[in-house]
Amino acid sequence: MQAAKSLRLAQATNTRPAQALQPTSPGEISAILSNPRRYPAPIRPIGFGSSTTRCLSAPGGTIVDLLKMNRVLRLDRESVTVQPGITIRELAELLAAEGLELFGGFDLANRSVGGAVCGAGLDAAIGSGPTQFAAHVTSLKIVAPDGSRYNVKRDNAPMLGLLRLSYGLLGIVYELTLRVRPIQNFTVQSARVGFKDFINLAPRLARATAATKLYLMPFKDRIFVELRQTACGTKSGKQIAWRFKNWACYSALPSALRSLAKVVPLRSMRYPISDTLSQATQSLLTKGFLRSGSNSLEQTGRFRHPGAGASFAYCTWAFPAATFGRVAAAYQAMCLQHYSKTGFRCDMPAVVFRLNQDRSALLAPNFETPMFTISSLTADQHGWGDFVLDLADFAAKNDGTPFFNQTPGMTTKLAIDRYGRRLAAFRKTRRKLDPNDRLLNQFFASYMI
Repeated sequence: MQAAKSLRLAQATNTRPAQALQPTSPGEISAILSNPRRYPAPIRPIGFGSSTTRCLSAPGGTIVDLLKMNRVLRLDRESVTVQPGITIRELAELLAAEGLELFGGFDLANRSVGGAVCGAGLDAAIGSGPTQFAAHVTSLKIVAPDGSRYNVKRDNAPMLGLLRLSYGLLGIVYELTLRVRPIQNFTVQSARVGFKDFINLAPRLARATAATKLYLMPFKDRIFVELRQTACGTKSGKQIAWRFKNWACYSALPSALRSLAKVVPLRSMRYPISDTLSQATQSLLTKGFLRSGSNSLEQTGRFRHPGAGASFAYCTWAFPAATFGRVAAAYQAMCLQHYSKTGFRCDMPAVVFRLNQDRSALLAPNFETPMFTISSLTADQHGWGDFVLDLADFAAKNDGTPFFNQTPGMTTKLAIDRYGRRLAAFRKTRRKLDPNDRLLNQFFASYMI
């Protein structure tokens, strides 16, 4: 068993655990969990470290970094069995070589498979299928908090529903099986609309069978719309186009905005330039640059090395789809008001996904109803903390639901209110499986005790 010393680990946890370890087998994980004297609590598993809350923190405890457990164990035409540390991009590349792809859509490729199964994500599904990546897990092998091991298969749906999106609170996953399918192509349609006109468009998007992704630019009064629909017989698209898209959105744009902040320190001068760059990027991508693709093409086309200079902060809330037209207009008003009051605003477009109702995981934010998510992003983080608080107040007033792993600024009361009886049922199971709180950190204690 190796000690973990990566910068990724330190940035992701933002804390000082007593030790950080990189096990390579389930036996080593069992040894950690079964020895409280040598490996103190809280014990927190970590994958790629993409969470923006303190759900990974383990002050004085033990971090279990799973990225070295990254092998594909079995593969057939309907399923793949892997260890949790493999990234979705790595797995997608292996599957693509066999003419296969993962279920699940946008913005997942750099997460570890284990992290995407155990933490909520953003997947805009085509049709009426489930939109949490975890929904496609058919079995899990777990090391329990006492160090014992157990296996949960699809015929035990209630337990599988508890373990999906369980945030490492019920045990540490060491093996999982996912559904796969032959590569399916989709078409991409793009448009742009103002916030006022979007109020009338939103109900149609809430009912659409197409996968829906939006980019909100409140200060340009512009919403860019991207729709994806399965289309047999279409060309799959070009990987270079998908690489360019992801490089432009997730590397080039944030890097340019961070450089711009150094050259043009006055926000009143810099923000209009930021808007022009963001709008130009989106306009390029909506003018037929991407006409078709597939899950496999997008996930293997992810730009791989964004670099430290491209980092950005983000915060995600989910809102009922039925009222999202009004919510989007209120979000624009909130952003304008916050800028007028503080001089700070996000310098990147907010990203929106439509999530179908999904009851595959007890703690799915979209368990009760279809949702639209808003992920606010910024490369300029000076003033971000105050914006996050105003965003939380806005969400509370507009029926917003937080993500435990992606929503900094959420209050304990709001999270408990929104998840309600489902959270109470999860707490009951957690206490039964982990009576000594081996896996419970301070962040989750406020929701789970």
